[in-house]
Amino acid sequence: MIPQRIAVIGAGPVGSVLGAHLQHAGHSVMYCEVGRERREALSRDGVKVSGAIELETGPAEVVASVDALSGHKPELVFIAVKANALPLICDALAAFLSESATVISWQNGIDTEQVIAETLGRTRVLRAVINHGVALGSAGQVMVSFDKPPHYVQELNPGQELRAVTVAQVLSAAGMPTQRADDLISMVWRKGILNAALNALCALTGMNMREAWHDPYSQRLSKEIIKEGIAVARANEIKLGWNYYHEALAYIGEGKEHKPSMLLDREAGKRSEIDFINGKIVEYGDIAGLSTPYNRSVYWLVKAMERAL
Repeated sequence: MIPQRIAVIGAGPVGSVLGAHLQHAGHSVMYCEVGRERREALSRDGVKVSGAIELETGPAEVVASVDALSGHKPELVFIAVKANALPLICDALAAFLSESATVISWQNGIDTEQVIAETLGRTRVLRAVINHGVALGSAGQVMVSFDKPPHYVQELNPGQELRAVTVAQVLSAAGMPTQRADDLISMVWRKGILNAALNALCALTGMNMREAWHDPYSQRLSKEIIKEGIAVARANEIKLGWNYYHEALAYIGEGKEHKPSMLLDREAGKRSEIDFINGKIVEYGDIAGLSTPYNRSVYWLVKAMERAL
């Protein structure tokens, strides 16, 4: 049976693009969004997506708390919020979510799925890797700066492949080409190192990704951050591919004037996902006995910047 009742927790740009595709495909989608203005805009106007993806929906069903999703009885739950909110969200989901429901970490960062599984169990948890860049524009419009499908999902536990295949089918049918992966951890780290390369630097300097990459000083620092991430991944037996460093440079070099999530968080006065990006490289470096001075420095600087939040 193809799931029809879907919950999207977090109606920021990532969650909104996801929900818009699912809503447009005819699924019963309920958003959970704590921000009052965003919640009212979705209820009144729905979602409008522009840029690399063009899509518009009618008014959406939106609730203000995870608890309020219980009456919807979701079969799929996509979590599209900052990773630091996961413990509270998972505690609320555990109170009502059925054992047959599937929970998907639709997020940036390393090990987000592990945090979800600590509360909800590994059997029903999937991890996704998303390959587009999004941001909120004026009047709540979502701007997609780049879209490079396919996206990927994978189950945490062997024997739960059908959950991942089903989610991939639902998303692909809704216009988001998605595949079940066999080695998603490698993909998570490949993307995580890319995020580590510029996210924190943009948050600290106020530059967008293109500006940061074309500045000679921040580019040098970015390259050292990438090299550290590669060394940490390989020390922990995480496969990146023999040519990953040059692939990473080429990928970042194609970046447009896109503000990454950490810069947007800084501008909005919110805490970032630094713990699950550069912070994870530091953590896994410590496990392997490797020094990570570049990642550790930008991690400490971002944490210092966020102390007043």
